[in-house]
Amino acid sequence: MKLRTLQLLLFVLCLITSTIQPLSAMEQKRFIPAGFQLYYGSDPQVLDQLQQRIQPGQVIVIELRGLSPAQIQKLADQAHQEKAKLIAYLSVGELGQIEYQNFQQYLQQHAPQISLADLTLSKNETFQSWQMDVSQPAWRDFLIQRVKQIYQQPVDGLFLDTVDTVDFYITNQAWKIPRRVQSVKAMVALIREIKAVSPEKFILQNRGLNLIGNSVFVGDATGDFVPGLNLQQAHPHNPDGLLWESAYMHAGDWIESKEREMIQIQKQGFTSVFTLGYTDTNAERNQFFQKSRAAGFIPAWGSSTTRLHLELTESE
Repeated sequence: MKLRTLQLLLFVLCLITSTIQPLSAMEQKRFIPAGFQLYYGSDPQVLDQLQQRIQPGQVIVIELRGLSPAQIQKLADQAHQEKAKLIAYLSVGELGQIEYQNFQQYLQQHAPQISLADLTLSKNETFQSWQMDVSQPAWRDFLIQRVKQIYQQPVDGLFLDTVDTVDFYITNQAWKIPRRVQSVKAMVALIREIKAVSPEKFILQNRGLNLIGNSVFVGDATGDFVPGLNLQQAHPHNPDGLLWESAYMHAGDWIESKEREMIQIQKQGFTSVFTLGYTDTNAERNQFFQKSRAAGFIPAWGSSTTRLHLELTESE
């Protein structure tokens, strides 16, 4: 009787052990961000400073174009040594000057019947870039190709910029509601499609706060609700991080509701929330860091959004 009881206890113990061990391994592998740096430039001295500042748990955002393979590898080696993540910049909602020729060439090879004018919505005069409609297959296919090309480099993920082009889709008076809905749904799908290319990669979404939540209202006085990016729940293809750029710059019901939502997102732990403040805005630096840290966000500070290619951001 005692032998059978002992055998039963050993059997139960084996079951418990076999259940716990995989979870423990998963927890050990899970990357928990503790800070971030952002630099779009290629100045060798600034790159050396960036490398020296890499710390455990950091997410380091760089612009690959303009960097040599040796420079990228050097940063990647240091990041991996420090158990940090090196991720590459990718604009999904706008076509910039640097990518312009590549996209024109792509259209000539894969969609010669389509012109750039068919795909662009308006021009961003500040950065001399074009807002793009992500519901257009040619642009989406080009972006997925770029993702795969970037992943041939020793990077750990992507920084998805210009997601806030979706704000234009939502309010575009030239489009009827169903047409707006089409492009808003396409942006949500694109973010998840990019994550699905290589699910182990770290995806950091910049802005696009209108997409965050169970649903997105598309319209004016009347409109329609479409499924949003619910970052308070687990989803295999949700972004790993969300950046609130120009945080605490504005006040009002909408941004305050989004701030409360981001606090809950951070608490749930499925997606980490980052903040980026600027000297040339009406945000006050000390308050920015105090509010960010009190909310559990991961903050960084720069002098201006137009100088991210010239200097490093700061973590305090």
